[in-house]
Amino acid sequence: MRRLWLPWLLLALGLARPIFAEQIKAEGGSERVLRIGAAADLRYALPEAIAAFSQGGNPLRIEATYASSGKIYAELLQGANWDLFLAADQEYPQRLVVAGVARGEVFVYAHGSVILWARKEADLWKAGQALAALRSASLRRLALANPRVAPYGRAAEETLRRAGLFAGVEGKLVFGENVAQAFQFAQQGAADACLISRSLALAPAAQKEGRFEEFPPGTSPTLEQGGVILKGCRQWDLAEAFRDFLLSPEGQKLLRSHGL
Repeated sequence: MRRLWLPWLLLALGLARPIFAEQIKAEGGSERVLRIGAAADLRYALPEAIAAFSQGGNPLRIEATYASSGKIYAELLQGANWDLFLAADQEYPQRLVVAGVARGEVFVYAHGSVILWARKEADLWKAGQALAALRSASLRRLALANPRVAPYGRAAEETLRRAGLFAGVEGKLVFGENVAQAFQFAQQGAADACLISRSLALAPAAQKEGRFEEFPPGTSPTLEQGGVILKGCRQWDLAEAFRDFLLSPEGQKLLRSHGL
């Protein structure tokens, strides 16, 4: 697969450093800490879930680090000390179970989908014509997450292949480390459009600056996003409680409001 990385442009935009490995904290106390390694598509949904969970007044702090699921998986195999892993697929958590790095069962907490997003000034398609936009000669660069480490990147590639468009756009592809970075490429002009998660497209900045289009049914795969409690978890009861919150009617309603 040919890859267009645009290293000079990444440096100009300040994107060459590892971004999105940031931490969001919700504090209801200062003693007990629950550390979550989370897929990048959750960077807007998860802070709200953390805040809702923390309203119970528990003396805890929850820290979430965002990256591609594959990157988190690799770091966990190397001894990273997260307590809970929320991936963008079920495969990476299941691998951790097989490897003995996770001691809980994989649970599905959300379902995700790939959409097409572009800045409002980009005149690439009319409503309901996302596939036509991918055939447009005006589309010079299309951003997506690296399929090697990001489930949303694999889903984006599968979308292109199902539509018979992959060969036509392969030379236009720009790969981000994760789906959030792919969004930044399009947001900041390094790409004309991007294939990202619906959860990112519904974020306030994405809605303000651009528009998105969903693909016809059957054109794009659905991602079953799985999580698992890790073997080295130091706060097992908190990890279980947060897992149960995500799976509860309240947690599921919250995730659905973010496009999951």
